Amino acid sequence: KCTFCNHRIKFSKAQAKLQDRALKDGEIQTACQQSCPTNAIIFGNLNDPDSAVAKEFNALHAYPLLEELNTRPALHYQVKVRNAAQLKDPPKHHHESHASEDGAHS
Repeated sequence: KCTFCNHRIKFSKAQAKLQDRALKDGEIQTACQQSCPTNAIIFGNLNDPDSAVAKEFNALHAYPLLEELNTRPALHYQVKVRNAAQLKDPPKHHHESHASEDGAHS
């Protein structure tokens, strides 16, 4: 089972403590995160709402496996967005809905 590279976490925390500073967002990298060519893995502090991992974890396209069991896993997966171009620039419709004089929409 994955330990989230506990040895890397302990080392980074010890380094930060020796330097009398807090850990920075993204300072700890797991081995799988470091070796992932697509940067698909994000690791960090979920308790910091400004961290990259918290933002991605709470994004609309992120989901946990077996959510219906209410186990609250620490891993979330991202949905592959296949229509990204359309989301950035939605197509214009030829027939726009217009309000009539009585307020009804056509």
